[in-house]
Parts: sequence; C-alpha cells; structure tokens
Amino acid sequence: MALRRRVAELEQALAEATRPGSTLREVREERSAALEQGLLARFFAAEASGYAAMLDAIPAMVFFKDRHHRYLAVNKAYAEHYRLSADRIVGKRDEDIFVEEVARSYHDNDENIMSEGIPRLNVELQWKLEDGSDGWTLENNVPFRDASGRVIGMVGVVVDMTARKRTEEALRSTEADLLAIQSRLLETIAALSTPVLPIEHGIILVPLIGHLDTARGSQLMEALLQGVERHDAELVIVDLSGVPMIDSAVAHHLLRTVHAARLLGAECVLVGMSASTAAALASLGETLEGLVLLRDLRAGVRYAMARRKAMARVHPMARP
Repeated sequence: MALRRRVAELEQALAEATRPGSTLREVREERSAALEQGLLARFFAAEASGYAAMLDAIPAMVFFKDRHHRYLAVNKAYAEHYRLSADRIVGKRDEDIFVEEVARSYHDNDENIMSEGIPRLNVELQWKLEDGSDGWTLENNVPFRDASGRVIGMVGVVVDMTARKRTEEALRSTEADLLAIQSRLLETIAALSTPVLPIEHGIILVPLIGHLDTARGSQLMEALLQGVERHDAELVIVDLSGVPMIDSAVAHHLLRTVHAARLLGAECVLVGMSASTAAALASLGETLEGLVLLRDLRAGVRYAMARRKAMARVHPMARP
C-alpha cells in the first residue's frame, strides 16, 4: 500500500509539473523525461532498501522490473546466482545480461505478463550467460500495479532448477541406454531360444526349449527359414522334446513353418513331441500327410542321415 501511495504521489507531482496549456505531445515528453530521470526507479530503490535484509534472507531469487523491462531491484540470491553484483543488474535489461536468445525469451515472457496483467506461475525458462554457463529456472511472475490499477512493472520469484533438470536429462539418457541394452538382450535371448545348428552338410537342427507361444512361434519360422537359406539345408530336424505343450494357435503356426520350409525345398522332421503337442496338432483338423514325426532326436538324426544318403544316390552331383 505504501508503494502504491508513493507512486500515486509521484504521478500527481508529474501532473502538477506539467505547464498549463501544454500540448499533449509536450505532456508526454515531460512525463517520459521524468521517467527517464528514474523517479520510479529511485523511489523503488528507496522503498526496497527498507526491506533489503528481508529480501536477502529469502533463499529464492527475487527481482522487480518496471514496465520497460528494466531491473529495479534484485535480492542477494538473484545477484549471486548469476555471479553479478546487484549494481550490475539494477537499471539494466535482460539483453544487457544474457545472450540474445535467452534475453528474447525473458522479454517475451515478461511482456505477456505485463501486457495482459495476468500472473504466470511455474514457468520453466532456460538461461545462459556470455561466459557459457547455463541452466534452468522455475519462475512465478506477477504484474505490479499502481493505485489506478495500471500495470507499471512486475515481480518475479525464481527457483534454480538446473540440478533437477540435469538429473532428469541424465535419467532419460540412462533410461534410453537401458532400453537399448534391453532390446539387444531380447534379441540375444530370441536368438538363443531358437538356435539353428548345422549338424551335417544340408542338415540343420532346431532344438526348442521352454514355453512356445505365438511370439516364439514367429521367431521359430523366421529363424528356421533363415537357417535353411544360410546353410542350404535340405532337411530340418525340429526337436520339441524340451517343449511341454503348445496350444492350437501355436500348433497352427508350427504347421505353417513346416509348409514354408517345403517351399524352400527343405523337409522338416518333428521329433520328441509330447502327447499334448500331438493332441494340439491333431485338433487342427488339417492333414498331416507328408509330415515326418519321430519319437526322439536320435531317430530324427538317423532318418536325416539316411535320407541324405538316399538323395545323394539319386542325385550324385547335387551335393559335394
């Protein structure tokens, strides 16, 4: 209230100082000259000096600006944060202190507050000085009005959040690294969960262990077909002895894989099938004609070797 009364007194003094009969332009020039002389700034500094100790005791940064974006006063925390004395801040604008892009963002933020007359709370702003130091602040800015309600400046309470922002950035970077590692691990696990092992020229073994779901079924098809191409395989032994059971959807996927291998010229032999897996295949209602099913891996290998020898006799020049 004291500040507003004093501003009203100054405005009254300015009005009385205006000569009768002066033109509107002359009145404006006299008012502008009076403001340029720093009447408001000097008054504010005088008033603020009485509260200097209280302002300096506040751990948050506090600043006051006039309507022309000049700093009228700052507390100790504000000056120390930017490693400047208060004398080097008061009377200056942001462009005299910060680099161009930062000064512009501060100016635009403050102008919105003073032109609209609406406080802006919890605004994150980035700062940077000419020496290259930078950081982030969280600002709560409120317009300041005279006795007539006209906005004549603003007050800001600022909290340094540089450490928090950098911690958040570090956490995001760490999270991204962890996600990348996780992705590589999943790829490795997928490769290990569906290995393709060449056991003889033209023969590959695909041993499966653990639960076989739809996702692993897709991996099986991809790995098996890639293995057929990579090893120029004619026979593929799919060992299911490590798979306790599969559902009908996975059984259907397994049959599709076998048919896809045939399109590449490879014959699939399924070995070690459990009773539940056999029931799942039988429940599909699809023909299993031409599908080679054997009791265990040993039987599968014997079949594959015999089959390869038979094919070599029929086509002696087909394979080395």
